[in-house]
Amino acid sequence: IWAAYPVRMLIGTDGAKGTATSSVAKSRVLLVHGIADSAASMRVLQKRLARDGRESLAISLMPGDGSVSLEVLSLQLRDYVRDHFSPDERFDLVGFSMGGLVCRHYVQILRGSRRVDRLVTISTPNHGTLLAFLNRRVGCKEMRPGSDFLRRLNRDCSALHDINVTSFWTPWDLIILPAKSSRMPVGMNREISTL
Repeated sequence: IWAAYPVRMLIGTDGAKGTATSSVAKSRVLLVHGIADSAASMRVLQKRLARDGRESLAISLMPGDGSVSLEVLSLQLRDYVRDHFSPDERFDLVGFSMGGLVCRHYVQILRGSRRVDRLVTISTPNHGTLLAFLNRRVGCKEMRPGSDFLRRLNRDCSALHDINVTSFWTPWDLIILPAKSSRMPVGMNREISTL
């Protein structure tokens, strides 16, 4: 889905809360992949970001197969940020599918909102997906509608109010069921009318 859209739509160059700032335009972008994937899946987006003058990094969450809690993966994200960004450096965070939930946990629960200017989720099961009932792995259980993990994220979104949040979703999503489950409770929800 994301590969079909211009990078400026995904990341943009406008600052937090829609004001233009050069510091945000120069912020590095950290990309977080979805389930059963790795940083390699983000190469297309990285190339497009580079063409638009944006430096990006992509993390490989291990294991990324749903066999560990999304909380464990968000700790990996926190450690990656600590190891690859200076302590006062702010950045943009983009998460695809499960990666979006890992990003939200980092921002909301691990207080990553102090570092993040913009959070973009793409086809993320923000309210769960019925397909997660087909897998008994702990990370998949956390992606089920009504899971404790999702209730905690959606109960208190106050940490998201201080950053620019955009959720891209499509009514044609065949993985996030129902598709509207990808919409965020805060920020801007942008519908993509393609698969």
